[in-house]
Amino acid sequence: MRMRWPAAAAAAALAVAIPESALAAPFWQTSATSSQAQSISFLFWVVMAIAAVLLVGVLGALLLIVVRFRDRPGAFDPRPVYGNLRLEMVWTGIPIVILIVVFGLMVGEMGKEIDIGPNALDITLVGHQWWWEFRYPDNVVTANELHVPVGRQVRLTLLSADVVHNFWVPSLNGKEQMIPGQTNIWTFTAGSAGTYDGACSEYCGTQHGWMRLTVVADQPAAFDQWLAAQRAPGPAASPAALQIYTANACGGCHTIAGVSNGKVAPDLSHIGSRQTIGAGVITNTPDNMRRWLQSPQDVKPGSYMPDFHFSGDQAQTLATYLESLK
Repeated sequence: MRMRWPAAAAAAALAVAIPESALAAPFWQTSATSSQAQSISFLFWVVMAIAAVLLVGVLGALLLIVVRFRDRPGAFDPRPVYGNLRLEMVWTGIPIVILIVVFGLMVGEMGKEIDIGPNALDITLVGHQWWWEFRYPDNVVTANELHVPVGRQVRLTLLSADVVHNFWVPSLNGKEQMIPGQTNIWTFTAGSAGTYDGACSEYCGTQHGWMRLTVVADQPAAFDQWLAAQRAPGPAASPAALQIYTANACGGCHTIAGVSNGKVAPDLSHIGSRQTIGAGVITNTPDNMRRWLQSPQDVKPGSYMPDFHFSGDQAQTLATYLESLK
């Protein structure tokens, strides 16, 4: 019996610690910052409250029965009960009422999810193994980092280039599948400026765990400035950097405005302005860019970025150029 106390104490400590750590995590639903995510959060807590009431009720009734009707010395066997119509109607009616209430609330909140306003910003989102492509109006294309204006509804057209993905930014909205050959629509309106974490939430292959994305909600003026910067061409490459880029056929997969027009890998026209490399696997710094170019399979095993066996000088030259593309 003594050996059970440490295990019980550890379990109790874990039960106390989990809610605190979960509330601090970016993927916990209490961090909702858009009207759509707030609707989901509201339904979540309604269902949790109902479940808590039922749990307390069932456990309380069980405890009462165990204590009050426990066997006692000299007690007679209880009288058998073969049915209680009133009790059966109650425990059948309560779940029906709960389902009707939750269903009604769900239908009302779903209406908010799919209602698209006249001033919505249209962005096409394409899921790839294992990165995200964002296509804005006026041929602005970026990858893995989605910028949106605060207070303006965003209408996402969700597509997949290969397998089934699932777009999820819990602070802004719920999950929506991206299925090859099918178009799905998803909306959200960021309520405050900030950076929000997202991910693919459906297994899509080797590097599913590192198919992350970042949503940056900017004030409208800052968003307009960012969009204008994305339309502008980046600085010219040095002859050495351009020679390395073209000799290794990087442009066959990647686009750099005015340099190459590849379509099967992330657009690099302004990669220097992004926060991460490899869809969130490492932060975007000059050293990490050089590391990514030299050993992509060490950084993100299984990714489709080949190892060109660049020398240290070649990787440094190319990394310096890419980091200048702000």
